[in-house]
Amino acid sequence: MAKSETASESLSTSLPESHGWSARPTPGDLAALPGGPAVFLLTDARGAPVQLATTQALKRLLVSRLSDPQRQRPGKVDLAEITRGVRWRPLGTAFEGRWWYYRLAREMYPKEYRRLISFGPARFLHVDWAQRVSELRVTERIWCVPGEFVGPWPTQKACQEALEGLWDLFDLCRCPEQVRQAPHGTPCAYAEMGRCDAPCDGSTPLAAYVARCRAAWDFAAGGCSGWIDIAEARMQRAAARQEYEQAALIQRQLKFARSWQARWAPRVRPAPELNYLLGLPVTRRRAWKFLLFRTGHLTDGPVVPERRLDTEAAGWLREELSRTPAELSSIVRMEQTWLWCHLLFSRDVEAAVLIVLPNLNVPADLENTLIDKAKRVRARAQRVASRPRVNQPEDGADDELGNRGAHLEDSNPNGI
Repeated sequence: MAKSETASESLSTSLPESHGWSARPTPGDLAALPGGPAVFLLTDARGAPVQLATTQALKRLLVSRLSDPQRQRPGKVDLAEITRGVRWRPLGTAFEGRWWYYRLAREMYPKEYRRLISFGPARFLHVDWAQRVSELRVTERIWCVPGEFVGPWPTQKACQEALEGLWDLFDLCRCPEQVRQAPHGTPCAYAEMGRCDAPCDGSTPLAAYVARCRAAWDFAAGGCSGWIDIAEARMQRAAARQEYEQAALIQRQLKFARSWQARWAPRVRPAPELNYLLGLPVTRRRAWKFLLFRTGHLTDGPVVPERRLDTEAAGWLREELSRTPAELSSIVRMEQTWLWCHLLFSRDVEAAVLIVLPNLNVPADLENTLIDKAKRVRARAQRVASRPRVNQPEDGADDELGNRGAHLEDSNPNGI
């Protein structure tokens, strides 16, 4: 089968709805289009791609963009002159729009799709115990390099701060390039100040240094509370022995550990535990769109009416967990994890039913949890809706989203 035929079939599956016209479109030519959210692709007379985008209101946007003379600007491509059709997929949520846009952009524009999508890398702590010298570091390449991961953090800066905090708490080397050369590395200024025991030049056995790295990793991977309990007991014993300097040091360490416990422990987790059930309220309906995220694999789920939320959503989850996810490349798993983390740190998650499934086990009280979470989300949405609203969009061209994460996006359109 020819490559162009394969691509055409793929587009037909991804964008199952289509509509065409023979000349420059009028509002009447576009009247049959649906008015709801969609990811869409404008095509020319040969069916070749012209522009890929998403919108909250497909008909309103295309009528404005293709049949309004005031939209045509000197020096700009006249889309109405070359566009002869549109393919689209109806959407219920903003997250679906980002996901489908990513998948289509990756397929259609493999060399530049990362420049087009509205989300960037997510940051994780990483360690590879198979290396001779263990090294905790910041990475975005989850699933793509060997080793273990903990995360996500919302920014590179936050992840780096977490790493540096672990360096201080567990006396880890701040010059890993020297430790890699042990025992022939060069001690750094921290060693000269007595703040590092210099495993790089053999002053301390590598086994002892690796043990500290493992203690730091255990702390980051969920052992924060246990470390705090032990440290509090150590501080009390030091104070009882009148070792006040040591007690003060432990107190400073506890301050960092408690900050970690409050700020990061609820959000970050080891990579094998990155499993979630997500329910998002469907635009203009009392229904929920469900998706399942499993360590980089993202599964599209059903739209469930709110009155059947407990039975249908729970049944779908149990059935889906019994299946093995489709094989994906490590790059796609990484990028879909970035997309998922973008959601976790966005305002969208405040309007979602999100259930963590660390061991991929269905919670015993799943049905009641779904109902309770949905009620809380709806109550919050009603409070938000009752507030005064300003700067409402006047037409479909203004209600698309760039990187704001609050509406469906017409961001990053890729044209001819």
